[in-house]
Amino acid sequence: MDLIDNHSHSHFSFDSAMEVGQAVEAARKAGLKGICITDHFDFDPPAGIKVYDLDIDAQQDEIEKVRDGIKDGFILLEGIEIGVQEQSMEKIRSVLRENSFDCVIASQHFIDGHDPYYGEYYRGYGCREAYGRYLEAFYNGITEMEDFDILGHYDYIVRYSPYGDTVLRYSEYSDIMDSILRYLAENGKTLEINTKTYQLYRGKEPRMDVQVLRRFRELGGEAVSLGSDAHGPERIGDRFSLYADMARAAGIRYEAYFKGRRPCMLPL
Repeated sequence: MDLIDNHSHSHFSFDSAMEVGQAVEAARKAGLKGICITDHFDFDPPAGIKVYDLDIDAQQDEIEKVRDGIKDGFILLEGIEIGVQEQSMEKIRSVLRENSFDCVIASQHFIDGHDPYYGEYYRGYGCREAYGRYLEAFYNGITEMEDFDILGHYDYIVRYSPYGDTVLRYSEYSDIMDSILRYLAENGKTLEINTKTYQLYRGKEPRMDVQVLRRFRELGGEAVSLGSDAHGPERIGDRFSLYADMARAAGIRYEAYFKGRRPCMLPL
């Protein structure tokens, strides 16, 4: 399977214990062409939630040491997953200005002073209001940030949703989704298919709306990026074949990965 896992976490992320070498071996076993280590870097967490600064130098040193031992062309890349918030932009720009990465993922983990993981964000909202507000904030954040390569788990908000509906449907959020997808397509950025989102959690299994992929293609998007969002070796490359097939059915022919912040295309 000549695909790259563009989104995985090592022990340099606060919620993972995986060594970089373990991630490489797991990716090999999954038949992947390569993997990008994209550890978390979030800023300005909600009250009561602790985040940990990413030791970028130590992370990149370990990646480079492992890469030095690779002799067969397997691709190992240095990345970062930035948590987007409008109030954090100066800190984000500083990190990106002072460091070099192969790939930058822009994700949104916090919104309106809440982490959706804990459930408080959803109180007082109906389903459409909660999802719509999340997408609007995400759009505002990425258009202000600008300096990123992959939009990470755009439907993260459904993972921890208390509602019966755990599909973020294009038809219900078409205006804001068009704004997001058009921005990506016009600026050479890719949409992530994050396979962690589509797993059973709290008795519910979110699904991806293929119409999002079709619309991305209609607006000029040429490639998606597959990411397992793995925090352990067992999930690396999870169901990539399934979602590659879905992307192809939507008219998308390529997976993109980034090396030195430049896109590289692989046929799906």
